[in-house]
Amino acid sequence: MNLRLGAAAVALAVAGCAITQEVTPVKLGQPAQDLCLVRNSEVVQDEFHDVYSRVLERKGFRIRALPDKSPVDACPLLATYEAIYRWDLAIYLARADLRVYADGKEAGRAVYDSLSGGANMNKFIRTEPKLTELVNQLFAAP
Repeated sequence: MNLRLGAAAVALAVAGCAITQEVTPVKLGQPAQDLCLVRNSEVVQDEFHDVYSRVLERKGFRIRALPDKSPVDACPLLATYEAIYRWDLAIYLARADLRVYADGKEAGRAVYDSLSGGANMNKFIRTEPKLTELVNQLFAAP
């Protein structure tokens, strides 16, 4: 009986430690060179914008920074982001929501979410490697 209770407790604990990632890749008719990146002043870690910009540049884009709250149709290809950082022994990226718009319409999205990560130690990630992974999936080669 104790073994069953222990197994049930472990299953319940692990169920509350979910980390999810979902990516809908951007499908562009032709390779894009220019991408506008809208700054999000609500993201508390100022480095996020610069890191995201660098990762996009390594992917081959020329980045043009746009001010906070710019409309999604301000450029033919435009990216926005939301990011949440948390503290749990260290500061870590808990959630990132990257959206790409082509001609004002959502063309792709990548969401990483460890807000329900609880005791899952895999939630302690660095920003640049996670953004590199998401951008590679978001702009996957056809």
